Amino acid sequence: MAGCSGAGQSVPDVPALRVVASGDAEGRLLAQVLVALLVAQDIDAEARVYAEPRDGQQALELGAADVRPGYTGEAWLETLGRADPPGDPEASFAPVRADGLRRGIVWLPPRFEEGADQPPANATFALAVAGEPSPDADLRTVSQLAARLSERPDASVCVDREFGSRTDGLRAVLDAYLVRAEQPFLAASPEEAVRGVLAGDCLAGLTTTTDGEAGAAGLQVLVDDLEVFPAFVPAVQVREEVLEQRPEVEDALAPFGQELTTPLLRSWNARLVTGDPLEQVAQEGAQELLARLEARRSAEAEAEVTGDDAGGEDPAEG
Repeated sequence: MAGCSGAGQSVPDVPALRVVASGDAEGRLLAQVLVALLVAQDIDAEARVYAEPRDGQQALELGAADVRPGYTGEAWLETLGRADPPGDPEASFAPVRADGLRRGIVWLPPRFEEGADQPPANATFALAVAGEPSPDADLRTVSQLAARLSERPDASVCVDREFGSRTDGLRAVLDAYLVRAEQPFLAASPEEAVRGVLAGDCLAGLTTTTDGEAGAAGLQVLVDDLEVFPAFVPAVQVREEVLEQRPEVEDALAPFGQELTTPLLRSWNARLVTGDPLEQVAQEGAQELLARLEARRSAEAEAEVTGDDAGGEDPAEG
């Protein structure tokens, strides 16, 4: 036994990885999911809350933290200092990742797939309408909403006041989707917008794609089919030094970027709204990501074997 530990000398303890959690509910949830993924692979980790996103990012860059769930749109605005984050998730990720490497921070790449129910998650702005049995529950995209609004010129839309005043906010949406500028708009916070849609005061309300209030209320979140809203892809940031010293960390965190989708994150946030404990939601969420990754890899392996068999079969013997 002494030989296994280096001639009787004790193996030094490996410090727990420090995971940044922001002050909002979704930020704390994502941090706890990362902690659960690390612990599932026998990597000690703990979450540390920073009230402001900028403080958490600074802690990561200065070495006071090791891992952080970041958003590409947030990094585009705060770190790159640019006011034009793109709507395409992959286009949003590439410059942010390149800038991170210059700072000694690695953004672990998500899996980019087509479709609103495919990874990566995108916690951007969204317009939502009432679900069943509302007559507007058939709407799926913002383009369809724009057509519905043209049919109902008196129908109101609940929009956050700050978003409504920005040139790259409401005006950009109206221009892109050819919505009449005279359409009635009601000033409302995301929470008020959800209530307004439920009460029938507005046909649609501005919230976010991962909003737990909208998810718990059963609202139909519309797809931004023209990608007008800036992409806010949640992705894992890790200090480069950590990955060099402990490469197993990247594998442990892979399920986050590989399997997290917008509807999945919205469902987790909805559970928080309805009162489920954050730690429970995070733990079960991490297990769901691991199960999804395992199922996908098994399916891919089976498909590869099947394809090889089909490709190697002699047609004359078929």
